[in-house]
Amino acid sequence: MSGQSSSRRGAVALVFALGLLAGCSSSSASVAPETTAPTTTAPVTTTPSSTTSTTADATTDATTDATTTTAVATTTAAGASSVAAPRLSVASYAVYDATSQRWMADFHADDPHAVGSIMKLLTAYVVMRAGQPTKSVTVPPMRLDPSESAIGLYPGEHLSRAVLLRGMLIVSANDAARALAADVGGSTAAFVSMMNAAAQQLGLHHTVAANPIGLDAAGAHSSARDVVSIASVLMRDPTFRATVARRSATLHGRTLPTTNGLLRSYPGADGVKTGHTSAAGYCVVGSAVRNGRRIIVAVVGAPTDAARVKAAATLLDWAFAHT
Repeated sequence: MSGQSSSRRGAVALVFALGLLAGCSSSSASVAPETTAPTTTAPVTTTPSSTTSTTADATTDATTDATTTTAVATTTAAGASSVAAPRLSVASYAVYDATSQRWMADFHADDPHAVGSIMKLLTAYVVMRAGQPTKSVTVPPMRLDPSESAIGLYPGEHLSRAVLLRGMLIVSANDAARALAADVGGSTAAFVSMMNAAAQQLGLHHTVAANPIGLDAAGAHSSARDVVSIASVLMRDPTFRATVARRSATLHGRTLPTTNGLLRSYPGADGVKTGHTSAAGYCVVGSAVRNGRRIIVAVVGAPTDAARVKAAATLLDWAFAHT
């Protein structure tokens, strides 16, 4: 369990990160909506989170109860009294009040752990820092494992960075992430170097990327606190917020649902990103707003999709019930 000193370090890193983003011009920090004729052959269209989804959410598992656990976390906000937080059957978690900018609770929040596609938040940060959201990207040839999530890009087609970013964030499209990495970095290896440099700039000292997708790889990891921190930075951008609140994305006449089950099940949920690999288990960074107050949570290493959704909802409920 992390103590008060790690919580303060996380808060300092987060403040520094927000300063970096706030210091950017809108052209370099935001993925702006395309208001002119797009340079893409098939723009992604999205379904707002307020629209009722007709896609079934496979988030029920009678054998798993995410509120039954082995350990108890306590609040770690500097100066806060110890308050018992929920018991959860997960590897780690973190709870952050983005409105008051304080950590509320954590459990092994600084432990390094695989996080799967949540690593795409760092990919998104690097792409957004690169600017030029309407730049046309030529999709390169790529080989995807049949099990990888994809939005169905065709080699040689032209799509804007903004369109690819939406596909990557909403449906966790690995093909979109690969195309963005090749365009922004010139090569995957160069882009990964940019990701790791950004992680250090942001004070994400428990984060190391090995690829732009979040696939399991030797030495690649992040932490519950780190992924909440970068999510908090990104959620300051209005276009990013609008993107991760969407329930689906459509390309080439094919509509795919968001991977984030919280958007379909938790009142006020408006993001952020899921992840899943063999090493990571089921992970999610969730955000929700209630009465003008935003809470961001991370759940790492849940046993099932149902468990990560339930765990995140439990943490959000607990946070909103406490000040």
